[in-house]
Amino acid sequence: MDALFNSFLGFDLSVFEWVQGIQSSFLSTIMVIITTLGDEGIIFIAMGLVLLFTKKYRKIGFTVLVSLVVMLIINNLVLKEILERVRPFYLFDLEGLLADRAAFEQAGRLGKFDVMVEKIKLMTEQNPEMAAKWTSTYVYPNLVDKLTSFSFPSGHTSSAFAAAIAVLWYNRKIGIPVTVFAAIMGFSRIYVQVHYCSDVIGAAFVGIIYAFIGILIAKFLFPFVDNLMDRVFSRFQKKKDA
Repeated sequence: MDALFNSFLGFDLSVFEWVQGIQSSFLSTIMVIITTLGDEGIIFIAMGLVLLFTKKYRKIGFTVLVSLVVMLIINNLVLKEILERVRPFYLFDLEGLLADRAAFEQAGRLGKFDVMVEKIKLMTEQNPEMAAKWTSTYVYPNLVDKLTSFSFPSGHTSSAFAAAIAVLWYNRKIGIPVTVFAAIMGFSRIYVQVHYCSDVIGAAFVGIIYAFIGILIAKFLFPFVDNLMDRVFSRFQKKKDA
């Protein structure tokens, strides 16, 4: 898989160069706000919960939450850990990675730190021309903190698309703006340069898959959840009226 990732480096670097060309204080502020909203999937979890507790949109909310759980399991706990793609700010920068060792130790990821060290050494040896071009061109903007997790696929983007497609499947009026926001979320990850463009494109694709898995699961589970919530709310209302 590393060979496939390496084949996209020229494209990814070109995108970063373009991003550097459009950066401004105003746009950076907007992108940091948007990308922060996606931390830990908070905004999408909140959206799912709000919809879940609204009778009219309960099924949509439940599907969003199921899709996010699917994303968490497959994307963050499986794919990222198997594929082990080094983040762009550490790529070909062994000194920078070694300087941040304490952050990995604090996060309990020293094993992954060692994996990154070996990957960077190997990639630098195998791709000297790209290493020279990357290090002379790529500059991390430090708009957000560096992360110790692996890069592919983007968790922010995959959660955004998982939630958006789950909504779009049932309600286009709400789903279209949420999908547009998901695309902006993906772009924000490239803008703050914690993900390659190829990470974001791949994440959008798998995010759609997570949504459809969530839709299938929710189709079978929702009747039970809907009935349970109706009973709980009914008892709560009776106690309130008593």
